[in-house]
Amino acid sequence: MKNVLLVAALDSKGHEVRFLKERIESHGAKPIIIDAGILGGPLFPPDYTREEVARRAGTTLEGVRSISSEGEAMEMQIKGATAIAQELHSKGEVDGILGIGGTMGTALGTAVMRSLPIGIPKVMISTVAALPVVGEYVGTKDIMMFHSVADVAGLNRLTRTIFANAAAAVCGMVNMDLDKLENKKLIALSTLGTTEAAVRRVRELLGEAGYETVTFHTTGVGGRSFEQIVSDGVADGGVIEFSLHEWVDRIAGGLFQPPDDRYENAGLKNLPQVYVPGSTDFIVQTAGVEKLAGRVTHMHNRVITLYRTNREELKQMGQEVGKKLSKSPSPVTVVIPMRGFCIHDREGGPLWDPEANMGFVEGIESCVGGNLKVKKVDAHVLEEKFVKEVIDAFLENAKIVEEKGESKVG
Repeated sequence: MKNVLLVAALDSKGHEVRFLKERIESHGAKPIIIDAGILGGPLFPPDYTREEVARRAGTTLEGVRSISSEGEAMEMQIKGATAIAQELHSKGEVDGILGIGGTMGTALGTAVMRSLPIGIPKVMISTVAALPVVGEYVGTKDIMMFHSVADVAGLNRLTRTIFANAAAAVCGMVNMDLDKLENKKLIALSTLGTTEAAVRRVRELLGEAGYETVTFHTTGVGGRSFEQIVSDGVADGGVIEFSLHEWVDRIAGGLFQPPDDRYENAGLKNLPQVYVPGSTDFIVQTAGVEKLAGRVTHMHNRVITLYRTNREELKQMGQEVGKKLSKSPSPVTVVIPMRGFCIHDREGGPLWDPEANMGFVEGIESCVGGNLKVKKVDAHVLEEKFVKEVIDAFLENAKIVEEKGESKVG
């Protein structure tokens, strides 16, 4: 029997949770209920009481109730509920999770969901699922936001239908036999549209080599998602980053900002790695940014303008990224296309500046040592010759990792 974790406040959402409990049981799954409520009392006994939730947060229910801010009080209950969920997951007792509520209940349920790995079914019945802020609740996890349409305040023909559908959704997912799906080693790829033509060929060649690939655009949110699937052990085959663009935007104040742990998690997992300075030859911003005035520009679309990076910025990026990569216990190769870093950065192109690109070469080469190698290729980033050098470097590193048996995925 599969277990579905059900996280909510049983004082304000008791009737609804009891209905969901019955629906989960009707689908042959076992609900495990965590009551993270604060005021009042539960409508029925949960598997984990609010007192236990508070204790797991390092306090008492009385202590939580004494907090004047309801938001801060709920944060304590979120901490406790998350600790319980993680403990259950470590024991293999969480096959899926279902949450229900308004803004507070959504903050509670999705916070616990975000603490669980990608792949565990996550369904959140929420009154705010249709609002623009939904991304703040989902983050980088595979959370299904199930719009409640009406307020979560009682059972009626409308809400019973919606709640029953949500319970059926999570139960359907937990009962799906994923072991029967064909799964090959998965490689995480990064790119932007300005290097996508090369990455398309990378996907083809890796497929021929027996791998699957998953691709992320380095737009800030893409980088966060990339690091999430690596740290969760989903990308068990390794990483090939064809675009290091986000770190340039971090340095120069562009729009696509990376998380602090960018380029670190693959090393922590001892995965084979290859990095390419693709699309680092520009900063992404809107038109007419005063601090970037005087630079060569290229209009990408009506919203985004590409501003050419200079040698100093690229040298700084090479040094900062290189310091991160040099700490990896698994093999890392930085492959550099000496004839241009993106589709616009080639002889005759609007962003062509080989002198500026040498800043990256200088910066990354200052960090060479240990498991970090640099390979310079006399080719443009989109050329077949360059793509094959990237594939060769990756397969070489993958062979080293396989022979040592060091990867720490899962």
